[in-house]
Amino acid sequence: MKKSLLAATVASLCLPSFASFAADTTSDDVMVVTANRFEQPITSVLAPFNVVTRQDIDKVQAKTLTEVLSLLPGVQITQNGGRGQSSSIFVRGANSDQVLVLVDGIRMARSVAGNVDFNQIPLTQVQRIEFTRGARAAIYGSEAIGGVINIITLTGTDTPSKTKLDLGIGSHNYQEANVSGAYKIGDNSVLQVAAGYENDKGYNVHPQPGLNDGDKHGFDSRNASLALHHQFSDEISGFVATRWYKNHSQYAGSYYDSWDEVNNVPLDPSVPVHEYVRSETEFNDYSAGLKYAQDSYKSSLILDYQKQDNLDLIDKTNAVNRKDQYHQRNVQWHNQYQLLSTLSVSGGIDWRQEQWNDLTGFAGNKERDNTGYYAIGLWDYSPVSIETSVRLDDNQQYGTHSTYNIAGGWYLNDNIQLRGSYGTAFKAPNLYQLYVKSAWSTGNPNLNPETSKNIDVSLHADYDIASVAVTAYQMRIDDLIAYVGGTPSYDNVKGESKIKGVEVEADFDTGIITHQLNFDFKDPRDSEGQQLIRREKFSFKWVGTASYGDLDTAVTYQYHGKRPDISDIELPAYDTWDIALTYWLQPKLALKGRVANLLNEDYETAGGYVMPGRTYYTSINYQF
Repeated sequence: MKKSLLAATVASLCLPSFASFAADTTSDDVMVVTANRFEQPITSVLAPFNVVTRQDIDKVQAKTLTEVLSLLPGVQITQNGGRGQSSSIFVRGANSDQVLVLVDGIRMARSVAGNVDFNQIPLTQVQRIEFTRGARAAIYGSEAIGGVINIITLTGTDTPSKTKLDLGIGSHNYQEANVSGAYKIGDNSVLQVAAGYENDKGYNVHPQPGLNDGDKHGFDSRNASLALHHQFSDEISGFVATRWYKNHSQYAGSYYDSWDEVNNVPLDPSVPVHEYVRSETEFNDYSAGLKYAQDSYKSSLILDYQKQDNLDLIDKTNAVNRKDQYHQRNVQWHNQYQLLSTLSVSGGIDWRQEQWNDLTGFAGNKERDNTGYYAIGLWDYSPVSIETSVRLDDNQQYGTHSTYNIAGGWYLNDNIQLRGSYGTAFKAPNLYQLYVKSAWSTGNPNLNPETSKNIDVSLHADYDIASVAVTAYQMRIDDLIAYVGGTPSYDNVKGESKIKGVEVEADFDTGIITHQLNFDFKDPRDSEGQQLIRREKFSFKWVGTASYGDLDTAVTYQYHGKRPDISDIELPAYDTWDIALTYWLQPKLALKGRVANLLNEDYETAGGYVMPGRTYYTSINYQF
């Protein structure tokens, strides 16, 4: 049953006392690092910015990163079914590979094949998420067209000792067990540990009657992390850390074909081939860093190595559908100097080596290096702030590329600030698009980077009774890289894609009630003026939490408008309600329960792939 937006808004006004889902963006002591790569109060950030804390995640009892991100302004998630299935994130209508994803400030090893698999990031290891909308390529380089998501897992030497245990079950035979902790070792060291297990038997995410009846597409994960933080002196601190996970999932691979490549025999092209694929991913990350701070100067150095092994097997025959490896090595050196009380400058060097080993033997081993040099200036002289940044990327495969950004803020009075920015950005072709060789696609080594021009104008008003932000934006993107089915290969699309929109965010109280709302209106068009595939024009989200003695409550509502899909299919609008309850049996012992898709809405975010209906979860949490 469809509910109107008016009904959703009225409901939000009638629910009991709620606390905002996001961190309090009006508090001067909220410090963030993602916007400009150095620590600064969130109130000084000139780009649209949101923070999600560990407490926020626990309140809504999210099970996946995509569930958390879907609640943020300007974010749209599409997924090929339930837990563990392929998903995409569109920020402001930009493509999924036009959003830069960092883990602890280091980009994920995604430049090999484009999209990030958010299902592979254990939510139990996440301490907080920082989200910047708009172009940040002049600071971070490739991919930061629509925005930057920084998933932070590391704590610091000032973290108190604590342990957290979670055990849970749910629909589709869901099971989870997680333990995490941070432990003081002497006065200057903290050991951070986490380990987890998750298993979901799943359901048939892509039902094809008479072809894959009885199939279930599930997911299981094992993960662990370990980090040691040490304060060497008042000026110097450092860390070493490692993360590991191993995931298994199944997906629907049925198709129509005229030739059986395994048995080397012809097939009837009118008869679909049933294919059930088992996928395995194993990931290892090793990192170390040092920070130095004295008087007006700060410096940080981070080293990181990532390795990811991917294997897809066709069930019964065990034929290899995919077998490859990703390697990524990073070195980041960042410096900041406070020249005056009103003027700070920073800059640094990023070096990255990407490597793709196609173990099926078609594409072979491919690698490339990228070195980026950047500089940032921030001048803050009340009531005016100005931020500038410039970056040069030197890539072994496509040469040099420069980007820049300039932003300004002006306080019209003590409560209202006007902000504006203009910047350029780009997205480099990934190694798969450049070099893949298979029966379905051939790489194009002559691809050019995608480029964009981005404009933001916003008005922010902060009063005791409400905080409101209205942002208008426009992106113009050239040389989009697209798959050309007739060739089949990849090529740069001629013409300019245009995305323009307005975002509205509001936090306000009505008596003892607190609400967080965000609206997103946008017009995403390709170079031919057609609405971009799977991009909606309108969304509305509301999140709230309540406390009644020993009972905490969280309720979320989302509405997403209709949008086109492939093959000229139009996906209808849909809306969902979720509710989560936490009852504190003791000050450190909690019983939790959550119902997702409370009204059992039947909907798809990708054509042909059904999303889960109403699902239930319960868990027990102990902290000591």
